[in-house]
Amino acid sequence: FLIFNASQLCCGVIYLKLTGSLLPYGPPGQLGLIEISLKDGSTVREAIQSLKIPAERVKLVLVNHTAAHLDQPLKEEDKISLFPIEYPVFPDWKAFIKGR
Repeated sequence: FLIFNASQLCCGVIYLKLTGSLLPYGPPGQLGLIEISLKDGSTVREAIQSLKIPAERVKLVLVNHTAAHLDQPLKEEDKISLFPIEYPVFPDWKAFIKGR
């Protein structure tokens, strides 16, 4: 795993999986899980911002394999999967498309 430190003091580690057109936002050559450290109480939105991913590029977020909103708080060792705007979404996930 490659460790990417957020700009503030950190006390929790989470893992991100980028897909599709979001892959270039990860560390060069890193295609697997990206390990990042965030302060306690950080949200999905803050995790995305730590990698400089524009929120409008993210269509769907899963936290621990469950659809989530950008403002969902994170806890240590959460696993976040980010799907880009061009990703097809299953009908039962439509409520979790960013912006709805």
